[in-house]
Amino acid sequence: MSQVDQFLGALKRSLKARNILYRDLAETLNLSESSVKRILSSKSLSLERLEEICKACDLSFAEICRNAQFEEETHVLNLSTEQEKALADNPRLLHYYILLHDGKKPQKIEKEYEITNNESKKFLLQLDRLNLIELHPRDRVKIKGVGTLHFRREGAVGKAMFTYTKNNYLNHDFNGESDFIRFSLVGLTPQALNKFKVKIEKLHAEIQEEARFISENEQEAEDMGILVAFRPWQYSHMDALKKK
Repeated sequence: MSQVDQFLGALKRSLKARNILYRDLAETLNLSESSVKRILSSKSLSLERLEEICKACDLSFAEICRNAQFEEETHVLNLSTEQEKALADNPRLLHYYILLHDGKKPQKIEKEYEITNNESKKFLLQLDRLNLIELHPRDRVKIKGVGTLHFRREGAVGKAMFTYTKNNYLNHDFNGESDFIRFSLVGLTPQALNKFKVKIEKLHAEIQEEARFISENEQEAEDMGILVAFRPWQYSHMDALKKK
C-alpha cells in the first residue's frame, strides 16, 4: 500500500473516530456527498482541499500522520480481554457496538432494529464504561480507537463467532442470486500465502469502508456475511492416491 493510500485511509479513520459522516462534511464544504467520496478516494487530493477538510473537522496533519503509521500492514483495532468478554456475554450489546463502529448513530439503530430507547441508553453507558466509546450529550458517540475492528480468534468474541460460523454459515447451498462461493485446491509456498494474506486484509478493509459509506448515505443494502479462509487440507477421498 502506498503512503498516499495510507494517509487517505488514516484521514477516513479520523473522520470515523469523530463520528463525522460524509454528508456532514459535504454540507460544511458546500459539496455533494458523491463529491466528498470522490475526493477522499482520489490520490490527487490537493493540499488546499486537505486543509479545508482538516479545518472543518478540527483535525491536524500531524494527527492524521500518526494514525497512518506508514507501514505495510492494515491497521486493526484490537479489544482488551475484559472488553471482549463483556461483549461476548451479551450478544445484543455486541451487535449494538458493531453497528456503532460501522457508523450508525444510536437514533438510527433504534429506528431500524428491535431495541428501545432505554435499552439503547443502557448499552451506551456500558460501552462508555468499557472505554469502547466516548459518550457525549444527546447520545452523540465517538468511537475509541481507529482501524478495522478485529476480534482475536482466541478471544471470547472470536470463539463465539467462530463456533457459530462453523456450524451455521457454511450449512448452505450457496445457490441464491446474491450468493457467491469459490473453492480451490492449490499448492502454495509460505511466502505466497503471506502475500495473499496481506491482499485479503486490504480487500477486507476496503469492503468495510464501502459498507460504511453505504450506511452513512442511508442507501438500501442487504446484510452480507463474507468469509475468507485457507489451511492445509485435502478431500478425504484424495487419500486413495497419496504423494510419494
